[in-house]
Amino acid sequence: MSTRQNTAGFTLLELMIVLAIGALIMTMAVPSFRDSINNQRLVTATNELVMSLTLAKSEAIKRVVYVTVCKSSDGVSCTGGGTSWNDGWIVFANAATTSLGTFDVGDELIRVYSALPDSLEITAIGNVDAFVSFRPSGTLGTNAGNQLGTFTTCDYRGADSATAIVMQPSGRWQVSHDKAHDDTALTCA
Repeated sequence: MSTRQNTAGFTLLELMIVLAIGALIMTMAVPSFRDSINNQRLVTATNELVMSLTLAKSEAIKRVVYVTVCKSSDGVSCTGGGTSWNDGWIVFANAATTSLGTFDVGDELIRVYSALPDSLEITAIGNVDAFVSFRPSGTLGTNAGNQLGTFTTCDYRGADSATAIVMQPSGRWQVSHDKAHDDTALTCA
């Protein structure tokens, strides 16, 4: 007479079903997690630029001088040409009001911001493509006139996921996900 012993455990079939359900859940979760990481990278880059603009505005008011934010590839001079701010930017207090978009002798470097990761891109449109200056009153512009424009942060997903900083002559800005300063749709290069 044979006696059968009860053993605890899982059958191979039960284990395969659990693994299949787990794989199904992972295929749904991974793309969502990837989007979450990409969205956070966009937010971080946008916030970094907003922080530099906030710093420049507050320093202009505090020091009662023009303070400029300009794109810079080397951290010690302003870079002209093009609309890309990917190489980084600097914030500096201007000693004179004659060349606001240029870091000159006598100007005081306040902060250097490093280049963006290759997966991100910040471009500027309007008359903020090379630099932004805050007057001693905290308003945006140069001694020649007001500045108005938009900084757009993009990644490989394009304009559908873009974030923009819309600059106003009052020295204020707003973050937008659909419109630039001139009410046109956001675009990515």
